[in-house]
Amino acid sequence: MQHIIHRHDGNIWAEGVVEQGAAFWFEVGGYLQGDTMTTPLRLLIIEDSEDDALLLERELSKNGYELDCKRVDTPEAMQAALSAKKWDVVISDYVMPHFSGLDALQMLKGSKIDIPFIIVSGKIGEETAINAMKAGADDYFLKGNIARLLPAVVRELKEAENRCKRRQADEDLAQLVKTLETRVIETVADLRRKDQMLIQQGRLAAMGEMIGNIAHQWRQPLNNVALIIQALQIQFNAGELTREEMDKNIHEAMEVLLYMSSTINDFRTFFREDKAKHEFNISSALNRAMSLISPSLKSFNMVVEIESNDEVVAIGYESEYGQVLLNIITNANDAAKERKVPHPHVTIRIARENQHSVLYIRDNCGGIPDEILPKIFDPYFTTRGPDRGTGIGLYMSKVIIEQNMAGKLTARNVDGGAEFRIEV
Repeated sequence: MQHIIHRHDGNIWAEGVVEQGAAFWFEVGGYLQGDTMTTPLRLLIIEDSEDDALLLERELSKNGYELDCKRVDTPEAMQAALSAKKWDVVISDYVMPHFSGLDALQMLKGSKIDIPFIIVSGKIGEETAINAMKAGADDYFLKGNIARLLPAVVRELKEAENRCKRRQADEDLAQLVKTLETRVIETVADLRRKDQMLIQQGRLAAMGEMIGNIAHQWRQPLNNVALIIQALQIQFNAGELTREEMDKNIHEAMEVLLYMSSTINDFRTFFREDKAKHEFNISSALNRAMSLISPSLKSFNMVVEIESNDEVVAIGYESEYGQVLLNIITNANDAAKERKVPHPHVTIRIARENQHSVLYIRDNCGGIPDEILPKIFDPYFTTRGPDRGTGIGLYMSKVIIEQNMAGKLTARNVDGGAEFRIEV
């Protein structure tokens, strides 16, 4: 075997020739490790001298590159070459009769193609070389120092490969972020839809409760109307019906019917969905809720004590706020019935704390067992049978106060009962 030692830009290279005539290169502290295998390289040379271009080709070919090479020396020819195929590296002369290395560099940058650009010149000063690097050239060397070509090409190809990997990683990351954002948006939207479904189910459950309350509230007025009609008929049959007596009975019947009509109006407006947030009075919202539920409370001897404050207001949805009050007070009433509390009592207090409206609902119905207290706002959690509760009332109340109205709904046990705090 024959060995020939070369020194390339301070790096020692050794060429070995085996008996079969195959040659290989190995690096001793340099850039390239090679053997008989060749590496494809698409090389675009911008050079007006064919001999100088051939010198570059030979230098790269003997160092293990299988070249797909094209030489151009005009802007038009360079543009056509860039459009024709993808190149691995561009090597350009600095000064040519009809073109320049800087012009070629600007054309490459303008094409938005990331290809290593190396400038070679017969004579280039240090200041000119620095300006070329500032303009975007990746490297430069003198034609008289051809040994600089191979290390420059190897290094810049590696840098280009690393840039490509970084771009791909950035694109993959951007796609991942976009995918995650889309999934988050879809998940949030799905949760919102489910929340709205639960709220609607809660409204329907509350409407069923209110229908029962209205039926209870109408029972006595309807009985009064029936008695008035019967009295009119008896007086008429007995010939004792005077004009004054008829007017009086009709007036009494109309008063009862107007009361029943107002009950229906209260019911309809109470469950009307608000279109936009607005300022509302907490006491008014409480009074509207109590007007709908008070007959049911009275039927089970529930005493309600209200410490009102007419100056306390909040920003939000009044009908939904009232629905929360109905849920909590109804739960207290149900607990009193289930536990057979002898003297059920609810205290409702309205206050202003830290520039927020606060409403407390406290009962004496035995409180909430400690083991389930953290779960009472979970969806579908209920301690009642399926025929007596859906487990969405308090969850819906939490969603309304905290998500829809940016407030806070909490619960705790107090002496002999539970206390709910609504802050908006």
